[in-house]
Amino acid sequence: MSVVESDYLKRWIGAPITDALTEVALKRPADPIEYIALWLLKYKENEVKKAAEASNAERLAIEKKKLDEEAKKKAELEEEQRRIAAENAAKKAEIEKALAEQAKVTEAV
Repeated sequence: MSVVESDYLKRWIGAPITDALTEVALKRPADPIEYIALWLLKYKENEVKKAAEASNAERLAIEKKKLDEEAKKKAELEEEQRRIAAENAAKKAEIEKALAEQAKVTEAV
């Protein structure tokens, strides 16, 4: 076996095979080949589930960040709306005051 092949095996199946063989040695099943085959299938299922969970967690974090940003923008817009309403109320009060003063001047004449 070449170094390249050995590195490949270590990288991709070293840990699962080691774990499977350890379990076979401890449990001594009647059919160790079948046991290893089923163990590896279950291992692969678990790895796929872990990857899906990690992907879902990442998507959830992204969506949460977007939601937080939207909530912040909404709060900023609401604050701006309150500020504009206050400015408009102040301008309306000024206009009403000016009109009242003008009405007094007109009545006085």
